[in-house]
Amino acid sequence: MKIQLIATTPNIETLVATAVLTTTSGAQPSILFDRMREKPDKVNEIIEKIEVQHGSILEHNRIIWSVEAEEFEILDILLKTKFFTFTRIGSNYWIISGNLRTIIEYWNEQKDDFSKKLLNSLKDIVPSIYSNIKEESN
Repeated sequence: MKIQLIATTPNIETLVATAVLTTTSGAQPSILFDRMREKPDKVNEIIEKIEVQHGSILEHNRIIWSVEAEEFEILDILLKTKFFTFTRIGSNYWIISGNLRTIIEYWNEQKDDFSKKLLNSLKDIVPSIYSNIKEESN
């Protein structure tokens, strides 16, 4: 199975930090987001403190991959989780989308080749969250 990241929601870690702050602040989410975008160090500080199992704050994003896989491989993933969206775009070619919560939950439950590839695709788009996941896995 081959996967390639093709699109993501922009500023995912900033969105996650904003989601954290909306639970503890009276400010509007859009104002918090703008503040966080201007303070990447603050975003990293917040992200480093969260537990990656805290599901709802990890749902406000979308990550999309192209996948080359046999139909039985896709069916296997579908049977393990209902939270990825699959679209066939050709024989053995698929578009898969999900959010961070789905990826992390799948990783925690399966730790198979597909989950490793998904996790590795996060290195550059959410580096602090990726580091937290790797640390918790050890």
